[in-house]
Amino acid sequence: MKAIAKRGVVLLVVFALPLCVVLYRDTLAVFLWEKMQWARGALFLTSSPELAFEIGNMHFSEERYDLATAYSSYVRAIALDQDMLGPRYQLGRLAFLRGDFAAAAALINEELAIHPEFKRAFYMRGLIRGYAGNLIGAEDDFKEFLRWDGKSWAGHNDLGWIYFLQGNFKEAERITAAGLILYPNNPWLLTTHGAALLNLGRTREAEDSFVAASVYAEQLTPRDWGGAYPGNDPALYSRGLLEMRNVIERNLALARGE
Repeated sequence: MKAIAKRGVVLLVVFALPLCVVLYRDTLAVFLWEKMQWARGALFLTSSPELAFEIGNMHFSEERYDLATAYSSYVRAIALDQDMLGPRYQLGRLAFLRGDFAAAAALINEELAIHPEFKRAFYMRGLIRGYAGNLIGAEDDFKEFLRWDGKSWAGHNDLGWIYFLQGNFKEAERITAAGLILYPNNPWLLTTHGAALLNLGRTREAEDSFVAASVYAEQLTPRDWGGAYPGNDPALYSRGLLEMRNVIERNLALARGE
């Protein structure tokens, strides 16, 4: 009788455990994530698209950089909520980092179709189109973004970059000058502005802009540089900052005729 009773208890536990997982899966998912930092287990159990999105964002940051987990998290978030704002945008950024510009643009287009109010997506699509060589499309996107956020230094700088690629140095100088009124010490704006001035033949002004860019770039930390390029591997921050400083110095040498 005791043996039969023990087997009954074991069977009860075996059946009860899956039932507990079903009933408390979200509580367990939160525990696995917040207490154990086990992303895979939390993603498997959760029915919360918000939690999946949070896990993705954590792994798409310098705090815990893991793009494979970020990708899985965003896919899971969409599976749980087809219309959620954010996961498609982040997947678009991941595709952009991989150099898959067609997939990146398609994902951003989907985000805008579902959430036309999400104007930040225009900035991302401007970058994608710019790197893909669609300069007219990129110009339109950055203009749209700046209509929404007229104080964005990155918007001014990257629209200037697009004008520069178009050979429209006058507009590149104009839009970066407008950005420098707001952010006079920004080394990115100063560099793009100087390049436009150099190509307009205004070498003395270009030299001044590059000198200022060099001074302020020297004050940047690798983390400062990384903050301007969210989503990039933190291991590359120092290399990226060094390359930025080298570009400024090369441009300064050109302005000085060296």
